[in-house]
Amino acid sequence: MKIKLLLAGAMLLVTTAANAVINAPIPASAYITFGGLQWAWAIPLPGASFPNALSYQGTQGWRLPTAAELAAAPNATDFLSPTGNVPFNGTGSDGATFQALNANYTGAAKCASPYFDTGFDHCDWQDGNGQPFGPWAPGNANNASFADQLFVRDRNDGAVPEPASWALLTIGFGIVGSAVRRRHAATVAA
Repeated sequence: MKIKLLLAGAMLLVTTAANAVINAPIPASAYITFGGLQWAWAIPLPGASFPNALSYQGTQGWRLPTAAELAAAPNATDFLSPTGNVPFNGTGSDGATFQALNANYTGAAKCASPYFDTGFDHCDWQDGNGQPFGPWAPGNANNASFADQLFVRDRNDGAVPEPASWALLTIGFGIVGSAVRRRHAATVAA
């Protein structure tokens, strides 16, 4: 009986660890701000293949871009950044990688794939390098070899506090209010 409980607990820990990134807010090191929006290079295939990609990230304000937003979508080179979560020819602490990153570039880049799907942890560099991302380029709408998925959100969506933050803020105000009340009572009594 104890062995079964230990095995069940171990399986829960492994499952939790596997979903830890996909159920976490995307850090700024994994997305870019471009054209007034935040853009995440999210999935190395068409997003329609991953209907649950926004199950958690949708609660964080991430969504599919509109046609107008796609017309002004960033290129792969816009995701190159010294503050990126993926080091050149390496793997980020979140497991993100770039496939076939430009050999002429020696810095870091931003890839949010592990935050949208548990099956993929990479972005395909060649699918966006030097051109608009494939699904939105004329003639490439159904071309899976150029169909990496981008998601967007408004710039302020990332700044909304989560319920746990509100709870901590409320507790903090309560402690400060209590201290002020005690100090005031001590002053009046003296």
